[in-house]
Order: sequence, then structure tokens, then C-alpha cells
Amino acid sequence: MSWIVRLMKSSLGAKYVVAVTGAGLFAFIIGHVGGNLLLYFGQDAMNSYAAGLHNLPYGLLWIARGGLLVFFGLHVYTAYRLAIQNKAARPRAYAFEDTLKASYASRTMARTGTIVLLFLIYHLAHYTFRIANYAGPYIDNQGRDDVYTMVVAGFNQPFISITYVAAMLVLGFHLSHGLSSMFQTLGINHSKYNPFFRKVMPLIGWAVCLAGATIPLAVLTGIIR
Repeated sequence: MSWIVRLMKSSLGAKYVVAVTGAGLFAFIIGHVGGNLLLYFGQDAMNSYAAGLHNLPYGLLWIARGGLLVFFGLHVYTAYRLAIQNKAARPRAYAFEDTLKASYASRTMARTGTIVLLFLIYHLAHYTFRIANYAGPYIDNQGRDDVYTMVVAGFNQPFISITYVAAMLVLGFHLSHGLSSMFQTLGINHSKYNPFFRKVMPLIGWAVCLAGATIPLAVLTGIIR
């Protein structure tokens, strides 16, 4: 076990942790946004999906939430530790050259990650713990938790919708670099597949984020109501 501890403490091991947890978190984002897109199919579709999640056997929903929390905690802690180490090790003389070589998304990973973290705290308080901007309870005609009406009520407030759209755009910037560099960090580096990793994966990240951003806009414009 000592070699695992040494690897985790090393810069290379920390990068592995960020890459693996980032991949897991992106998989969750795809599932989360995909589930939320059921709002376009109406109240019954959305509420049935939400009820299905809450009725998973053997406490699978809470197990998944626990695993997600571990992944997120490791990702945030390790990413910030790497950022601090890199800043301390970077010579001042090469700052301008490094800036020229690095993309805007890569230079702002710590900042965009912080914004996403703050947004996630608000998002959990809003729709999961329901202690912020919550006017419920919302119950549909089948006695189920009316997630559809709750989401529509929240996004009918322009400030909240704009906040969610802005957060999705920031997440898109964060993913555009994270997804392109993830495979290289994990040692999956081949001339045949590198163009896919560097160009297509960021586009997939942007597609997922923009899909999520359409939901508050659809509510504001009356497409979802």
C-alpha cells in the first residue's frame, strides 16, 4: 500500500487522480443533463424518471451519491493542490512564454473550477436540499414529487435562469481543456486518435453543457411550461 500513498503524493499520481475523477464526474454530467432533458417530454416523463431514481433498490441512489461525493472531493482537493504546486514551481522568467503556449481554458482551470464549485453548492441548495428559492412542496396528481413543476417554477425567475446558463458556459470552458488533456494524462496517446481527443472530446463537452443551458432558456421562453 505504501507505493499507492507515494504515487498519490507525487505530481504524476495527482494528475492521474484528477483525470480519473474528472472522467467519472463527466459521465455523471452526461447522465444528469440527459435526465433533465426529459423536461421537454412533459410532466409525467420527468416525474416518472425522478420517482424511478428515488425507488432504486438497495439504496443504490445514496450509494451513487456517496461515490459521486468522494469523486468530487478528490477532484477538487487534488486539482487545487496541483495548482498550488505548479504556481510555486513556475519560474517568473517563463511566465510570458507559458501564457503564449497555453490555451485560455487551460490557464483558467482553477478559476472556472472554483466557479463551478460555487454553482454546485447553490444548485444542491436549490433543487436537492430545497433550502434556496424553494416555494414547494410540489406534488403531482399521482402523489409523486413534482420535479417538473419545481424546476419550471425555479427557472421562471430570470435571474436564476441566467445564473444556470452562465454556469453551463463556464463548465463548458472547464471541460474543453479537461477532456482534451485527460487521455494524455492517462497515457492514452496515439497519433491516430489524438485528433479525436483534442478536437472532438471538447466538442462533446460543449454539446452536453449547451444542452443543459437550453432548459432554463426553454422555460423562460415558454417552450417548457
